[in-house]
Order: sequence, then structure tokens, then C-alpha cells
Amino acid sequence: MKRQNVWLVRPLPHGTNHMQDFLKKDIIAVGYPVGKELSKYTYNELRAILKKYNWEEGIGNVNILVHLMVKDDIVLVPDDNKKDVYFGKIVSDYMYDSSLDVDQAGLGFPHQRKIEWFFNKKPLLRSELPESIKGSLRYPGTVADITKHNLIIHEILHHESLPEVQTDLRDEAKQVLLELLHSNNEETRLKAAEIIMRNVPY
Repeated sequence: MKRQNVWLVRPLPHGTNHMQDFLKKDIIAVGYPVGKELSKYTYNELRAILKKYNWEEGIGNVNILVHLMVKDDIVLVPDDNKKDVYFGKIVSDYMYDSSLDVDQAGLGFPHQRKIEWFFNKKPLLRSELPESIKGSLRYPGTVADITKHNLIIHEILHHESLPEVQTDLRDEAKQVLLELLHSNNEETRLKAAEIIMRNVPY
């Protein structure tokens, strides 16, 4: 299996929820309308450009989208409604849309990547995602590297529906608990028994 980077990207470039624009245009984007295309600038040059607009704290977001993301990387985009999470795959290099390079509400997201959305552009429910992923979705930043979830994401994307993934994970967890019940370590056996007793309905 090819290892893909996985990125969390919030759909809030320039302070506005653009989730529907992302889906309609098949893109992800960050804000920072600085009046120019950014692919030719180094990290330090990008930071200097952003500093002129008092957006220096956004250097990580810009650098990731412009330089670090690559084709076939996976993105998770949690809608601002705290419920829906969209999954997509990057299918382009960095793109610059000058028509959106405007410091204005509802605009201001010129720095983009083209996306191929999974699940026919339908979201998965945050509440049904594995706990480890839900934990990363609580990260408050705009863009984050969550590649540590690569294997779980791969499982989700290659099953027809998330419940099947959850069933597989539960089955694997049950098998692990059964093995721990027969451990040579008494403390391990007791911990496994406690977990089972807490979760077995009476």
C-alpha cells in the first residue's frame, strides 16, 4: 500500500465557512490574499510576505498548502457545523485564483488545490469516526498533518460504508481482548476482564 500523507484542512479561509464552495469547485483552499501567486517563494520569503499583512502566524498553513501537499495526499475537511466530515484526495499542484485574491468577506481564498471527493461528496458523521480521528479533529488550527491516522483512513476509504469499518475494528478489538484474557500476566488479564465487564450488556 502506498503511504499517503493525510491533512486536516478546515473550510474557513479568510474567516468564512467555504465548505460549499470547496465541494462545488472541487477544491480546498487557504486565505491570505497577498496579491500574488506563491509557488516560487521559500518558507522564509513566504513568512516575510505574510508579515506585511500581519498574517505571519499563518505561515504553516500557507507553506503546507503551497509546498508540502502533493498529489494523492488525503484530506479530511470537517464542516463548521461540528457534525460532518468530508474526505478527499488531492489531484493537482498548487493553484492560484487571482479573482479570489481580495481582502473581503466571502472572498480571499486564492491559494488552492484541486480535490477529488470521496463518497460522492457526501460527509461522514464525526460521531461515527474512530476515537483517535475524533481526537485529531479537535485540533483548533486551520491545517494539520494527521498522517499518523493513515492506516485507519485507508480502511475507511476502502470500505463501502463506515459502519463496516467500525465492525471490522470492533472485531479486531474483541480478538485482542480475548488474547489478553489468556495472558500470562495476571494484571493484564484483570484489565481485559474489567474492560469486557464494563461493555457487556446485562
